[in-house]
Amino acid sequence: MTLLARLFIATYVFLGILPGSTPLLAQNEVGVVAGGAYNNHTAAFGKLGSFPSCCPEFTGGSGMGFYVGGWYGVALNDRFRLLGRLTYSTENGGMTDDEQSFVADLRDTAKVVEATFTHQLDATLSSIGIEPLVAFRVFGGLDLMLGARLGVTLTSSFHQTETLTKPEDYGTYLGDDRVWVDTEADIPDATSIRATLVGGLRYVLPIGRGRSTFLAPEFTYHLPLTGVASNVSWDVAQIRFGIALGWQLSAPSSADTSVQVPAQPPTFIASPPPVVVVPAPVVSVLASGLMPDGTVIADPVIQIEETQVTTLHPLLGHVYFDEGASTIPQRYLNGIERARADTIGLSPIEAAHGELAIIAQRLSSSPRATIKVTGNTSGTPLDNGLPLARARAESVRDKLVELGVAPSRITVQARVVPVQATKASDQEMAVLAAEENRRVEITSDDAAVSGPVSLGSIDVSVSPSTLRIQTEIYAAGGVRSAIFMLRQGTETIDMADHRTPLTATRDVSLETADIRKLTGSPYMASISVTDSLGKTSEAFDTIAVQHLTVSKKRVENLGDVQVERFELVLFDFNDVAINGDNARLLDYVRSRMKPGTRVKVIGATDVMGSDEYNRDLSLRRAREVARILNVPEATVEGIGEADPNFPNDLPEGRAYNRTVIIELVSPVR
Repeated sequence: MTLLARLFIATYVFLGILPGSTPLLAQNEVGVVAGGAYNNHTAAFGKLGSFPSCCPEFTGGSGMGFYVGGWYGVALNDRFRLLGRLTYSTENGGMTDDEQSFVADLRDTAKVVEATFTHQLDATLSSIGIEPLVAFRVFGGLDLMLGARLGVTLTSSFHQTETLTKPEDYGTYLGDDRVWVDTEADIPDATSIRATLVGGLRYVLPIGRGRSTFLAPEFTYHLPLTGVASNVSWDVAQIRFGIALGWQLSAPSSADTSVQVPAQPPTFIASPPPVVVVPAPVVSVLASGLMPDGTVIADPVIQIEETQVTTLHPLLGHVYFDEGASTIPQRYLNGIERARADTIGLSPIEAAHGELAIIAQRLSSSPRATIKVTGNTSGTPLDNGLPLARARAESVRDKLVELGVAPSRITVQARVVPVQATKASDQEMAVLAAEENRRVEITSDDAAVSGPVSLGSIDVSVSPSTLRIQTEIYAAGGVRSAIFMLRQGTETIDMADHRTPLTATRDVSLETADIRKLTGSPYMASISVTDSLGKTSEAFDTIAVQHLTVSKKRVENLGDVQVERFELVLFDFNDVAINGDNARLLDYVRSRMKPGTRVKVIGATDVMGSDEYNRDLSLRRAREVARILNVPEATVEGIGEADPNFPNDLPEGRAYNRTVIIELVSPVR
């Protein structure tokens, strides 16, 4: 017998996995189980009992829960066993319905405007129940489980609100209150006993040398047979992901794993090749959190937090043209279509490119207002002359007429170069200055036309921002494939082949993913390994997630804040003066401050000029704004050209980057 064969046999004897050892399924078992649950609510009702509600109909929703319990299993044979489980489960969920209606706008002249009323119902449900199941061993350690659950309802309450969500700036019921219905109570006629059909899978993984202890990741689906309440159509289906820790009530004796090694035959007789049973690969995966300062957090909980942000974005009133051309660039045509579809939901750069549509809408609402359209050139050899300047102005006028503005309300002018032209301090910046001077300026004396645009958005942050995934692989038969995946629900966050090295550490940034798609579902890190003989093993690690939406923080009184950002733009090139619309905007900013409001003033510049000069210029702009606001405790900083809000490769981006941003962070009570 060769030395390699002896090593294989000695290893298998030590691990207790040679044929002849007692299989795991041959003994009765006992254990505990716990995990998370996704609750799918299906409904068809407008209100519960006699509680007030204007909701047309709730049709369904979802929520996250958990379950814990224990079980006892009786082995019928090597394939079948009976499992009796006792579990506590939460079936919470939320349902939302948006109702389109109208409200009266009495601020200037009486008119009726479209409105949206959001109906929200959050249910708190829990039960304790028995689960008789039959487990069938399909192959290896995989069990198919079928049975039922009969649960006694412990908690059944609801919280229902009706909120005016659009329009955002008027139409409140009383004062600043936008919530009409706010009801918390027990669910009327709640079902005291609820029954479900249960189906699922589990995979038994022995651990320890004695192999009497095992882990069993499991997945089950609960199909409802009874509803939440007897007087409405309301069912809850549940998907569970959990892990069980179990013990055999009788373990194999050590004699079962003994192996008789025959004496070595004479050297002149060829030994037959040993029959070696190669075990499946052994794999593991472990996730931890990584903070920006390098701190590693074991068993992390990913916190995804939403913050409501309102941005008062100034109207620049500029359209920039290509050299020697009078055709409106495509980015503005795309911006016009985007702004016509939705003004409130625009990003700042979309608002900059959609200004022609915004101006046309405002002129429609202000029939006495007029505008002046002034064409300019850069004055360079290839971009010069009044005919080109007028052609650019007429292109903008024609587009505004196409958008519904009467030609009589538009005055067209032309200049060779702008009155407030951008000037380059050196030849290197001359190209950028020329880009900014090739423009059409749209001005109006009516603040209803030239005033800033209100943009609403939700900022999303995630902490810790990085997950550190450690994987280990032990495969006697060699590794054919080893696929690592990080998922949240059906969304794949990261994926890689971890064959080399067999022990690996991988840092996955959650901020590089589309964090607006992240939900409250747990993350699942997994690795699936297949060896050269086709044997496959898998390992999983679940990372919990706390998803703090704006509505959740306010309903649960979690100390939410509202962020308002005000951008002061139209600083003349290399200037710090505050005048005109900017001065009026500062008066409005002061009116938005309240006790407890934190004020931050941030000055910025474009890329034209040296870094040192731009930092000094941005700080001077920020200090001038803070001086006029007269808020001694305000945080003031100048970032120069660092961290721009707009792309500096576009002339409109550089114009918007010559700005001071005032940020008000106010508590929401």
